Amino acid sequence: MQILIAVGILILVYVIIILEKKISSKRIRIKIKEEFGKKPETRKCSFEKIEYHWKEYTKTIPDDEKIDDITWNDLDMNNVYCRINNCSSFVGEQILYSKLHCLPKNDLYRELLEKKISFFAFNDREREQTQFLLSSLGKDDRDFYLPRFIANLDTYRISGIWRYQTMRLLQILLGLSLLLAVISQELIFLFLLGGIFLNNLVIYAIGKNKFEVNLDMVDSIIGVIGVGNTIANTKKLSYENRFSDLMKVVIPFKSLWNSMSIVQIRKNAVYSGDIVAIIYDYIIGATLWDFVKYDQMISKLMSNQNEFMELYQVIGEIDTAISIASFRESLPLFCRPSFSKENVLKMKQIFHPLIDEPVCNTIELDNSCIITGSNASGKSTYIKAVAINVILGQNIHTCMADEITLPYAKVITSMAVRDDLMAKESYYIKEIKYLKRIVENLSEERLVICIIDEILRGTNTEERIAASASILKYLHNKNCISIVASHDIELTEVLDDLYDNYYFTEQMEDKDIIFDYKIYRGVSNSKNAIKLLHHERFPYEIIEEAQKNVHMRSIK
Repeated sequence: MQILIAVGILILVYVIIILEKKISSKRIRIKIKEEFGKKPETRKCSFEKIEYHWKEYTKTIPDDEKIDDITWNDLDMNNVYCRINNCSSFVGEQILYSKLHCLPKNDLYRELLEKKISFFAFNDREREQTQFLLSSLGKDDRDFYLPRFIANLDTYRISGIWRYQTMRLLQILLGLSLLLAVISQELIFLFLLGGIFLNNLVIYAIGKNKFEVNLDMVDSIIGVIGVGNTIANTKKLSYENRFSDLMKVVIPFKSLWNSMSIVQIRKNAVYSGDIVAIIYDYIIGATLWDFVKYDQMISKLMSNQNEFMELYQVIGEIDTAISIASFRESLPLFCRPSFSKENVLKMKQIFHPLIDEPVCNTIELDNSCIITGSNASGKSTYIKAVAINVILGQNIHTCMADEITLPYAKVITSMAVRDDLMAKESYYIKEIKYLKRIVENLSEERLVICIIDEILRGTNTEERIAASASILKYLHNKNCISIVASHDIELTEVLDDLYDNYYFTEQMEDKDIIFDYKIYRGVSNSKNAIKLLHHERFPYEIIEEAQKNVHMRSIK
């Protein structure tokens, strides 16, 4: 009777676990369906972990195809990443992050990416099934470490008494003692078997704790191979060779996946809290099978490091393609860019991706330009929108515009300059270093589009105009389109024959300031610094004194 009750409880526990898995799977599928094409929920991203792949991958990318850290931060690209990111896995999040850092010159890259994006945009069933598979990889903090783990495999081999040869010897001793105990059925051999079993169990328990991170990587690696194998063998996904690259790179790892997947299944059961699975884990653990298989896996990966990272890349690109398709669906307007060999930017109804109700602008730039305008009129937002569209057009084949034609260009900025007290660098010193790096990045091989906000504002007016004009003249004579936002009307006069002029403006309505955020041809003649003081209800004596000072300066 007691045995029947125990069996019944085990069956009940098993049924509950199965039901929980089904309910969990249903929730994931509903979430996938609901979130596609929506603006991603605001969440805190651990960029320190997400960038692990980029830190390794960047070593293989030419300098003229990379966005530097200053430009990335100037354009607030972490938030742009969060706006685009609808990835289902840690692999996708890392690959998307890396792709947004690159400015590839390869047309074939964009063609292959576009095929994947379009496929998932128009095949909901296949997209949802792929997202479900990718979601099984999860986004656990430890998983993000995988690219660094693969890059340094030799340092993660198990050492000490857990070395492969030692584990094999202990396995042989356990097997021999079991054989002798069964054949002879003598008590001494049973004690010997028990002693070796307990010895191995202790070694397993200590080693499991000592090498927990290493062993956990097995889950991540086998998960990546398994998902790749499943997607590669899905007929609709391999149609017209859209994912032929995945089918090629997964082949070397099929045998590894078959031999290691049992480890993953057992580990997952243990993590779920299944008591039977935990007991079973330690029984199998006493055979030291995990350590032996782990060492075999490391050896296999060491001879196929590049192949594994290629597999990692392809799976991440699939997740990234789905995320881009979702991003496009969430935008009020988007287009695929056209590319031209001419140094010209044709932008129709362009806008910034981080603004929910954007004002669009149309402009054609075949020359460097200075954009003037009063405070808060939209200059900085506009030049950021231009830079971000040029970047996203090249790396994810997506622009926030009705129509856009781009050159293949490197983008580099000097905008959010800050002094650095730790390095003992003033604002001006920091700014001229930012500008010098633009000069150093100029090249006849690839156009540079440089975005500068308030050039040399860290020094006096007379020298600012003189130095700014000299720098901008130099840039004009190089393979460069400079887009400069400035309050310095004098700069537009000095460079009138070299730079085109555009401006933003505002209107006063019932003592309120109304901005239309539209760009116009010409030079701004409006000033609103004192008006904004009034708008923000500064004390009247401050406003009156400011107006008197302006009047006195105009008389002089």
